[in-house]
Amino acid sequence: MRRMRLLPLLLVLLLAVIGCERRPLEVHLQETVSVRIVVKWQVNFVELYGSTPNGMTVMVWGSKSTTPIIRTTNSDHVTLKLEPDTYRMVIFNELMDDYAPYVGFFDVGSYDSISQRAAVYSATRAVGQWMYTPEDPRIAVAVDTFNVTPEMVLQDSTTFVPYEEYKENGYSSYKESEHVFEIPETPWPMTVDLYVQLKFRNRHSIRSVNGTISGLAEGFYLSRIVRTTESGTIRFNPDYWDRNKFGDEDDNLGVMTTRLATYGMPFGKELIEERAPADNILNLDIELYNDSVIHRTFEVGKLIHYIKPTGEEARIRYRQDLQHLRLIIELPDTIDLPYVLPPGGAGFDAVVDEWEDGGIFDIGGF
Repeated sequence: MRRMRLLPLLLVLLLAVIGCERRPLEVHLQETVSVRIVVKWQVNFVELYGSTPNGMTVMVWGSKSTTPIIRTTNSDHVTLKLEPDTYRMVIFNELMDDYAPYVGFFDVGSYDSISQRAAVYSATRAVGQWMYTPEDPRIAVAVDTFNVTPEMVLQDSTTFVPYEEYKENGYSSYKESEHVFEIPETPWPMTVDLYVQLKFRNRHSIRSVNGTISGLAEGFYLSRIVRTTESGTIRFNPDYWDRNKFGDEDDNLGVMTTRLATYGMPFGKELIEERAPADNILNLDIELYNDSVIHRTFEVGKLIHYIKPTGEEARIRYRQDLQHLRLIIELPDTIDLPYVLPPGGAGFDAVVDEWEDGGIFDIGGF
């Protein structure tokens, strides 16, 4: 009889539970934070190369993964959603494919080893091999390490709609926080303009100048912003020489200048005192108007120096602050050539500019 009395009470309690209004038991917490990478190309890139890049690549490695997060975007900024972790980042202008076929990227999955290197052009056996020059787009790189903390995630947590709205809509709608953490970055240029200047006697005899220079860095490591210790040889384009005269007209003396886009000197060879003369060999093939070719070879390791040689202590420490090189051929002072009259009496005087005596002059860019 006692059990029969308890049955109605149990039924009442069950109906009460079934009829209760239930609130959602799940609490959604945002697990990422918005990090905006803001890149300032104007500081180094625009001053050196004259314009902003068309785009950029941002590569981010977390401590929990060896595969980088890769984002490509415009050249101003990119926003990433990141979990709490320590991140290492590499930024460079343009996309990887934009550098092909003249330069390539290697070990792109490793922050410590990723590098950019000039492609090798295979020539005939008589000529040997040389590297392509890293022409446009020029490359500049920024590297950084930053932390995303749990506190940053809490500060950037999702803002939920109150329960009353959940009750009306029947779903848990919410809006994301508008807070964004910004990280400013300034890339360093990694390609170096190498200017070559040659003096000739009997300048009118020259039809063209070809040649190579060895001992230049074949690339650089992006995460360390240092050039490789490995070096290679770069070929001159015979069509890129500027011609001028110096001295008196009767001397028939001329100067030829050209520019090469390079990675600069290998790591550990940036300063003149770190190089031997034979570390860099200049080979010239001078074609005359009588179809003969004169070959000249110079050891120029001690003749490559910076246009602005100030701040050697800073260069020794940081080494990435190496932007322009100039190569001056001082020995011999002039390259003596036989006299060959060009067709129609034309030749070296297409561009005329007096060369003053003494000093070293900035030959400028193209």
